[in-house]
Amino acid sequence: MGAPFKPRAEDAPYLRRLAYTIAIAAVLIVFWRAADLLLLVFGAILAAVVFQSVGELLVRAGLRNKDAALGIGIILCLAIVGLMGYLLTVQFGVQVAGLIDNLPETVTAIQNAVGGNPVGAAIVKAVRAAVGGSAIADRLGLLITGTGEVMLNFLIVLVGGMFIAANPGPYRRAIILLTPHGGRTTMARALDEMALALRLWLKAKLISMTVMGILIGGSLYLAGVEQWAALGLLGGISEFVPYVGPVVAMLPAIAIAAAQGGAVLTYTLIAFVAIRVIEAWMITPLVNRQVVNIPPALTLFVILGAGAVFGIYGVFFAGALLVVTYVGVRELYLRDTLGEDIDGVPAEAKED
Repeated sequence: MGAPFKPRAEDAPYLRRLAYTIAIAAVLIVFWRAADLLLLVFGAILAAVVFQSVGELLVRAGLRNKDAALGIGIILCLAIVGLMGYLLTVQFGVQVAGLIDNLPETVTAIQNAVGGNPVGAAIVKAVRAAVGGSAIADRLGLLITGTGEVMLNFLIVLVGGMFIAANPGPYRRAIILLTPHGGRTTMARALDEMALALRLWLKAKLISMTVMGILIGGSLYLAGVEQWAALGLLGGISEFVPYVGPVVAMLPAIAIAAAQGGAVLTYTLIAFVAIRVIEAWMITPLVNRQVVNIPPALTLFVILGAGAVFGIYGVFFAGALLVVTYVGVRELYLRDTLGEDIDGVPAEAKED
């Protein structure tokens, strides 16, 4: 056998860069193939942050045993999720079933309401094409299958979130230990900043979801829309996904209002316009003033991009992922690598 191949000394830097390139490409391929799993892991982290935040609130309220506070916080979160699921599947589900059964009459009602202008006629034509023939049955079948998958993944996220919330220390230490010695202090600070920003973002989302749910439900009640309470709940939940979620949540309310006929559709459209104006000029500035200031256009494009790449899970987690990524780039690159003096979370927010 011949002597083993030994590269020339002048080729070593090139071969080293080639090895790094291959390793990075392999890691990226693994991340790409495991994208759904990684999103579920991030969802579990997000759930853990929610559980811990509720537990901390209970500790501040006077419950001194932190483990008991965390357990009660998890039970409260699960109870709220169960209540929302009950309202959406029972109260709103009946209305959806009736809407599907009377779909031809609904399309006719929409045509009578908005078909008098070119834009309305185009909308009606698109709706008829979407529900014509066996298309609606195929879509409903896909929806049912997708709902089962979403529920299973949601259960995985909740269980994973419980495990992480119960003992988050090992996961944090693992990330720090995987960091080179010179950057461990920076990584620890960045993780703390990410956790703080994520808590503030969730707090802002909870407030906006609650306020918008009440506004939408009350406005639809005044407009005379049936199932206004469930539609308000759906509208509130949709605020978790900025920009895209509220637009999607408006569609069933508008369809139900159009099916009722009369002036209900007009009142509903006016109500949604008024609600969006109130949200843009009052609610969003007040709620988000202590949260990481991310440009709205960046948020919108990241959500659309995450949806195009990762599907529905990417859309759902895009807002939280953007917050974590934004803070990570700020702390690890701009502040530590480039030495930029970047303002983080306001001091008054850190004191809360």
